[in-house]
Amino acid sequence: MTCICSPPRRHAGFTLVEVMVSTAILMLLLIILFAVTNQTSNSLRYTRGKIEQFREARAAFETITSKVSQATLNTYWDYGFDSSGLPSRYERRSELRFISGQQKDLLGTGTGGSRLSHAVFFHAPLGLVDAASPQYHGLEGLLNIWGYYVELNSDKNFRPAFINSAPVKPPERFRFRLMELMLPSERLSTYGYTTGISGGIPSAVSYQGKDWFRDAVSGTPAASRPVAENIVALIVTPRLSKRDEQEIKGSSTELDTSPLAPRYTYDSALTMNDGQTTSDPRTNPKNQLPPILQITMVAIDEVSAARLNLTATSGDVFKLSNKFADTSKYTKDLVINPTGAVDASLENALISKRVSYRVFTTNVPIRAAKWSRAQVN
Repeated sequence: MTCICSPPRRHAGFTLVEVMVSTAILMLLLIILFAVTNQTSNSLRYTRGKIEQFREARAAFETITSKVSQATLNTYWDYGFDSSGLPSRYERRSELRFISGQQKDLLGTGTGGSRLSHAVFFHAPLGLVDAASPQYHGLEGLLNIWGYYVELNSDKNFRPAFINSAPVKPPERFRFRLMELMLPSERLSTYGYTTGISGGIPSAVSYQGKDWFRDAVSGTPAASRPVAENIVALIVTPRLSKRDEQEIKGSSTELDTSPLAPRYTYDSALTMNDGQTTSDPRTNPKNQLPPILQITMVAIDEVSAARLNLTATSGDVFKLSNKFADTSKYTKDLVINPTGAVDASLENALISKRVSYRVFTTNVPIRAAKWSRAQVN
């Protein structure tokens, strides 16, 4: 019997060359996927690290803006007297004070030039009392002296006592720190200077000193504490509303200049504008709060601070002593100038030191400010 057989089938498959090419393509895709995943992971870690590094600075900035917005002078109208001592008018008065400006004018330069940029001191109903006075706890309307300034100092003053008394003490860490002055209500000293009569003139009118906050800064026990480390600059600019500033500036297109405080200085005890007697009621700070405070804070990260190897004499490491004295130069003093010298601006100085930094800035309306051009009635 004849058998008719079909030829054997050939089974489809990959050649060795095809397998090698497929494997190479797969490996290439895996390498690309790994590189993209690794880069994304590094970016996330870097971003998370930056957020963590400046978290303390961000919280401190929110603290400043919150507290400053509650500043008060509690002004009132009372008799004003002529040269013969007879009442002739009503004038605005206050026993409380508000002051801001350069630290060298308000607090001095500090040891080794440790106090640079600006400071601000004010009164606010924040209700802080000593722990030893439980009978006053819960009275949120009690007045306090409050303030902020930047200082290069050692952590030795803020360590627990047992660390400083240990046989082997850790090395001191010098850092720029944002200091917060918080004077409890029981220690409020302002009324001791601004009440009563001095030379026939009410002390609320005659007292123009700075002891009301200087005593608190240098007093014992210390009323200041660090709020955040690695804050290298605080710039405080008292401002009027945009409409009032434009009225004073006229056709000028200069945005930085503050007509209320051209040299950043503001003192509610004086009928002056940056140390100059002013007859312009539009910029008269006497017993008035500035309507707006433009606050700028510059922070660096801990890695950069450690690399700077700061000491007690490193006060002007970022060349701040000749900056932020004129509001018309605010941007020039702060923002990087690509063609300028290493100390042309604060950002130039920071970049020249290979420092990682962050700039925080905002305008803070002061709730109790009721700006008026009338000084007397």
